[in-house]
Amino acid sequence: MNRSREELENYAATRRYLAENLVKERKPDDEIREEHWDVAAALQECLDKTIRHICQHFGAQTGLKRLAMAGGVALNCTANGKLLRSALFDDIYVQPAAGDDGTALGAALFRAMVLGENRNGRFPVPFLGPAHPMSVVNAALAQWADRIEVERYPNFEKTCAVAAERIAGGQVVAWYRGRMEFGPRALGHRSILADPGHPEMRDRINAMVKMREAFRPFAPAVTLEQAHLWFDIPPMMELPYMIMIVNVREPFRSQLPAITHVDGTARVQTVSAKDNLDFHALLQAVGKRLGREMVLNTSFNVKGQPIVNTPAEALETFLRTGMDCLFLENVLVTRKR
Repeated sequence: MNRSREELENYAATRRYLAENLVKERKPDDEIREEHWDVAAALQECLDKTIRHICQHFGAQTGLKRLAMAGGVALNCTANGKLLRSALFDDIYVQPAAGDDGTALGAALFRAMVLGENRNGRFPVPFLGPAHPMSVVNAALAQWADRIEVERYPNFEKTCAVAAERIAGGQVVAWYRGRMEFGPRALGHRSILADPGHPEMRDRINAMVKMREAFRPFAPAVTLEQAHLWFDIPPMMELPYMIMIVNVREPFRSQLPAITHVDGTARVQTVSAKDNLDFHALLQAVGKRLGREMVLNTSFNVKGQPIVNTPAEALETFLRTGMDCLFLENVLVTRKR
């Protein structure tokens, strides 16, 4: 769609017609009125029905019970969650970099197919980006030495224990470790973490970092072993890409205000030791403090900027915001008092 001049003109004309006759276009900082809620809900319902119809049609035609999706629309977590709950398919896989960034992956797969080198294999949690050695971390720490205090830990176990203590104590923790994620979601290597049960945490993070609409809660990251305890999914169901909406179990909705939507759902990331060992260990450490192996997990960036990549970017973003501390690998960073 929208490739030819005629298609682009039709698209622009449609948007103009809707703005003039349905609801006036809203700027990001404008007040959200009742008609905005209504139009958004109606469009989402249309999308849900359309995706279900298309997938049901091709499922019936082929007899296949496993579905794979990609493309920008496949990042719509609400539609994905409803399709999951429809039980039309035994398994639904959404490529984690389903938007434009996934084009690189598609090009590589196509090239492999042309050369006869394609092979089937399990796609892990996509930590495909760069990692940075401690020499780069130390250089960044030296660059900001006049504004920070540093505490180094001898091993990851100690790092986990300290981070878990701070999260359980109500702090907002920046977490930087290993290779960067591929795709739009921070999955535990470039993340901002907090206690999802803290009643004011959503508003705190929105005010200090994200500056987005108050109705948008954050996502939970939870160990694969405990996910079914808090969310309405079968035991050991893997949802590792933060790309599906599921129901929060009724008794826990009020206990998890920072990650529960107004309709009682959440955009869950399950974390396994197999695919995400360090983050899984951190969640277990948090569980020892809070009684649930779960954190609020949002991407390590401020509004309008991409997720941090380098240690220097992590430090700069940390110092620009009100986050309480930053873990750079096994180094704890706080502001000088």
